Amino acid sequence: MIWNLASFTAIALAGLAGPQDPVPGVSGADTPDRISYAGTGNGWTGGRTEWWIDRSGRGSYRTTIRQPMDGSFDAGPRGFERIRAILQPLESMRELPCDGAVTDQGGGVLNWRRAGRETILRFDFGCNFRQPDAARERLGEASEQVKDWARSK
Repeated sequence: MIWNLASFTAIALAGLAGPQDPVPGVSGADTPDRISYAGTGNGWTGGRTEWWIDRSGRGSYRTTIRQPMDGSFDAGPRGFERIRAILQPLESMRELPCDGAVTDQGGGVLNWRRAGRETILRFDFGCNFRQPDAARERLGEASEQVKDWARSK
């Protein structure tokens, strides 16, 4: 992966912006129809985690990592907006900087779908980041929220 000052700056800003802070270039009119994530565990434990939520707040969470779980939920439009707000600082990013990597770690893809178009952001969990890993923290926060909704249904 190629990393540059703009990527580092975007990650640093993502870590500082609160979930309600707007991101330049991402307007409410450009709201995704669906946000989803699919990823794998590391090379030793394997497994897979997948989740999605659409604009109406309906979604699903499934994992085979550690404690297997499979559930659907309806968090309503406010739930969708909560997940979008958590992840919004990442929407404009096209790649995360990586300064060397451990090759047997997991990875995943965060996806925003709008009217047939998809925007993706790949995660390589073996990367050594020079900046605090704000992107991974935001993904973790969104994933935990979706998991909680699926668990409570």
